[in-house]
Amino acid sequence: MGQPYSTRRRFPRVHGPFDGYQIGPQTPVLVYDLNLGGGFVNFGGQQPTEVDFMLKVALPNEGMITVHAETVYRHESGVAVRFVDVDVDTFERLARTVDALLEQPPAN
Repeated sequence: MGQPYSTRRRFPRVHGPFDGYQIGPQTPVLVYDLNLGGGFVNFGGQQPTEVDFMLKVALPNEGMITVHAETVYRHESGVAVRFVDVDVDTFERLARTVDALLEQPPAN
């Protein structure tokens, strides 16, 4: 038997939610399970039909980032995405956010 699902993931993730929006039709979204490689995007209704799209995500203490998101799989509540072609500045801001949130003690 393989490793448990939670230990097979490539990057540590932080739950969120993080506010954001899809660029194109400016659609508000919530991003969950944010990590250096992607996350889960909840559109609160109609999901995008595109396989890839531009996404803005508000990071605490780092401001808004823009990423190219590629759909990995669809679920009734949203889409899991991977981030592609992330520039160095965006990657570093995302890494600082994930690291800072992972260091916080769990909420009661």
